[in-house]
Amino acid sequence: MKTSRLLLIAIMLTAAVTAGYAETLDNLRQKAEQLHAEGKNDSALLVAEKALEIAVPDNDTTAIIGLNSSMGVYLRTLGRLDEALKHYNTAMRLCTTDAFKRNADEEARQEAATLYLNMATLHVDMQHKDDALYYAKLAADWAMKCADKELKAQLLAQDGLIFLMCGDNREAARQLTTSYELAMQLKLYPAALNAGAYMIAVADRLNDATAVGQWRDRCSRIEGKVTDTMALIAYYQIQCSVAMKHENWQESIALFNKILSTEGVDAMPFVVYDCYNNMHEAWAKLGEWRKAYECMGKAVALKDSLFEKDKAESLRELTVKYQTKEKELALARSETELSRTRMYIAIGALVVLVCAVLVSLYVQRQRRRIREREAEFARLKADTDRRLTRRYLEGLESERERLAKELHDGVCNNLYTLQVMADNKASGATELPERLNEIREQVRRVSHELMPPEFKYADICMVIYDYVASTAEASARRITFTAIPDDADWSTVPDATALELYRITQEAVGNAVKHSGATDIGVELNMTQDTLTLTITDNGSQGSQQGGSGIGRRTMKQRAEAAGGKLTVNRHAGGTTLNVVVHMKA
Repeated sequence: MKTSRLLLIAIMLTAAVTAGYAETLDNLRQKAEQLHAEGKNDSALLVAEKALEIAVPDNDTTAIIGLNSSMGVYLRTLGRLDEALKHYNTAMRLCTTDAFKRNADEEARQEAATLYLNMATLHVDMQHKDDALYYAKLAADWAMKCADKELKAQLLAQDGLIFLMCGDNREAARQLTTSYELAMQLKLYPAALNAGAYMIAVADRLNDATAVGQWRDRCSRIEGKVTDTMALIAYYQIQCSVAMKHENWQESIALFNKILSTEGVDAMPFVVYDCYNNMHEAWAKLGEWRKAYECMGKAVALKDSLFEKDKAESLRELTVKYQTKEKELALARSETELSRTRMYIAIGALVVLVCAVLVSLYVQRQRRRIREREAEFARLKADTDRRLTRRYLEGLESERERLAKELHDGVCNNLYTLQVMADNKASGATELPERLNEIREQVRRVSHELMPPEFKYADICMVIYDYVASTAEASARRITFTAIPDDADWSTVPDATALELYRITQEAVGNAVKHSGATDIGVELNMTQDTLTLTITDNGSQGSQQGGSGIGRRTMKQRAEAAGGKLTVNRHAGGTTLNVVVHMKA
């Protein structure tokens, strides 16, 4: 016995520690992603390091991959590429093991897809087209294995954009079409607008004017449903690209200025660089040389800070190392048309980076919601059990109190009178049989009220009629019962409903007899196609059916609710009327 108890305690402690570990780790990761989304990357990095200190001793491979991937993003945003490469190195080393590939669950598949998508984004930023394609294909493979449709739609949209920017238009169209269909099924209009906008670019690059028109129509139908700033900026950028291709210079300049005036765009250097780099060309075509020169100067200054030779070389070395380890050769590396490449680089860098953060936040939020729903369900169940138990005990105590009063006020007092008569044999001899008969009738009535009626052999109409007749005889009052309509089939009333109405009738009629001074009591049972109505009236002057105790009134109300109905009591000058209306199920 002691061994069993110790084992049970050990299991409980292990479960508690595991739950605490998961909650702490999830909270830290979520906090880090929120700080990154707010632009506080230094703080995000510190929080992620604390989470990594928890995950590493526990050998949580999936969490270690996700944290290193996120820290790479934070460091890349801060411009510390050498440190970012170390974290990507750690994540990719774990992600490429046979054990990870063989045992990957849903969470692991999501982390792997996000990691490779981050790597593809970095290579697009640095204009390494072939390397970006390599990681984009790995990201697509892992994304297709994910069961979460919302996450899959977001991943495929960003992956399709990588293929588009690298010149693989057919693969881009396949990924983006799948993403658009998933997003529309789930009514994720920002994601659908992103995928549709990119498909405009794909169709334009394929010189398919019909497809361009079709995708523009689809995007215009959902544009009004989108409030997400990033999705709208990406959509405007695609329109800029198409306008410039067709030499609509004024339209393209207006769209670029619209993007540059958007709040928060200053924190997106690739977007700003792309705008100025294309605006100088548009101004030059219009002959506005001064404005063209100003825009070109701003673009050159931004380019110097974004593309650094040493960082590009370190990124290439990392790619060569893992291409050898993965042994995934035979990648087609062909030169394709690079017109508007910088435009697509800016779109990809902006949207993919933001979506990677959103994807990570989504995963963490879903886990937290599941835990909260489970805890809330347990609390609600416990509260419901307590309320039901309390109601049962109150009803039981109420019934006991009523029976005690019946026995004390009726049977006990009559027994005492009987004792007095027995002591005085001369004066009480003639009244003794009458008193004995009265006591017997009182005991029989209390016993009868305690026993539930047998609805198997009689319906609700017959049972109430019997009760009213016996009560009228015992109380010497006029008590009538009416059942409407005459040809009603009362056997269709469920036993549970019949029992509750019978108990309400007992309580209400008993209160009228004992407390109100009523001389005329009426009970009516009325059944229509979909309702059953119990009406009890009396001509008493003391609120009979409200009488007794508050517990009695509350018990009648609870019984009415248990039968699926509602109880109302109307006190007026001529007495009291009680109504119970029960809606019958078809």
